[in-house]
Amino acid sequence: MATFTDRVKAAIEVFRGGYPAPVIRQTKAAPFMMWPEWRTATANWRMVDLQTYLEEGFAINTLIYSAVMYKARAASTPQLRAYSGDPDAPELLPPDHPLSKIVARPNPSQSWREFQMLRTVYFNLAGESFVWLERNGGERGVPIAMYILNPQRVYIIPDRKAGRGVVGYVYVPEGKSISDGYPLVPQDVIHTKLPNPLDPLDGEGYGFSPLSPMARSGDVDNMITKFLQIFFERGAVVTGLLKFERNMNDETISQVKERWKEIYGGFENWADVGVLDQGGEYQRISMNFDEMGFDSLDERNESRILGPFGVPPILIGSRLGLLRSTYANYQEARSAFWEDTMLSELGLFEDDYRYYLQSDDDGFVLFDYSDVPALQKDISPKVTAWAQLVDRGVTRANAAQVVGIDLPEQEGNDISFMPMNLVPMGEGGEPTTQPAPEAAPVPAPVPASPPAEDNEGAIEAEEDERDETEKALAILAIELKRANDLLVQTAGTNGHGELVDLRGGEWR
Repeated sequence: MATFTDRVKAAIEVFRGGYPAPVIRQTKAAPFMMWPEWRTATANWRMVDLQTYLEEGFAINTLIYSAVMYKARAASTPQLRAYSGDPDAPELLPPDHPLSKIVARPNPSQSWREFQMLRTVYFNLAGESFVWLERNGGERGVPIAMYILNPQRVYIIPDRKAGRGVVGYVYVPEGKSISDGYPLVPQDVIHTKLPNPLDPLDGEGYGFSPLSPMARSGDVDNMITKFLQIFFERGAVVTGLLKFERNMNDETISQVKERWKEIYGGFENWADVGVLDQGGEYQRISMNFDEMGFDSLDERNESRILGPFGVPPILIGSRLGLLRSTYANYQEARSAFWEDTMLSELGLFEDDYRYYLQSDDDGFVLFDYSDVPALQKDISPKVTAWAQLVDRGVTRANAAQVVGIDLPEQEGNDISFMPMNLVPMGEGGEPTTQPAPEAAPVPAPVPASPPAEDNEGAIEAEEDERDETEKALAILAIELKRANDLLVQTAGTNGHGELVDLRGGEWR
């Protein structure tokens, strides 16, 4: 403890030299990602009850079930295939390749469609999907099987050394405690998840379920359905009351209530006519269906439930979708669903598949979208665009490449075609006069030399060149005949003896 003398000395030093500079102690720099000690090296619990989401959302809510299953069926359409070579121009691997086998049959009990559908259901309900890769003796490379893990039974274990991500996972089978779970290393677990801004592990933890923001709307929709069920079962006795102008004891009141429900209760007796004794009066105290606005409530719930899933209402046949859309734009809704929702969602799965499923011979996997009808463009607009490019002088081969048409190999694909009525125009719209081409100088005749053994090759080359020239002239004659036929079909006279293009242009 400092004495009075020490404090006086310190005050004199401050008066003479000012405050001393602070002493900075050299300490070891802490890692950027620092997690609490109680979170590391132990199983982290979830912040939501997935069982409730499954029971009250997917199991009993028709909107949630329809939206999730629509996405599951869509996700099972493109096949995951094994390729080699350049990813921009991949080559399909043979069916007996290990990668081809694992993507065709992930495990003995599931086909690819069943496998991907279940992953999509878990992904949209829990916000994540786990897959365990079974390897042969722990070796790296292509796994021998892939098994989907229930997200409710998988727990993440962060590394005790902060900043190193996840040290592993624990899978707890049904009926066992977490201490009896099976540890899994990160290299053998595919964890595909949705972004979770509330994740305390900064993106290393659990995904964010789409059911979280729609939970209240889902509860309201379930309550409305339950109310309608009770209404039809019990006749909604509380909607009104019976009034009598005399005193009634409890026994009489019970008899009146039971008698009224017996005669007029239930939806079977809605058409009956009620009769009250002298002095009796029925008074309605609740709102009817029109006053409660079930139509508006249904539309509100549908939009709030289907929005987080990214599924247009018309695709699942909901009331909102059928009222606001028609089947005429059904195809547009499907295309928008794939372009805005499914391509991005399947991209998350594809990225993880490509990372974990690689072979030693540089094999990789990609989704094949050629079987998705919504992504196949209509061929008619392509053909029209191709014809317009050809009419503008683009070769048939180049035009087909621009619009994306597979043009079969045939003669004339590299020849440009131009309409015969195109003439260059000068100022004022008058046709310009093209200068006549200068005559090429006539070469001096070369005396022919008798064929000899040493110039037989030159004679054969000259004959080949003559054949090629004749062939080119034959092709040109065919094209000129086509142009002449087109001229005859599309031209006529205007009454003054002038040849006029029936498509609108004047032939000169």
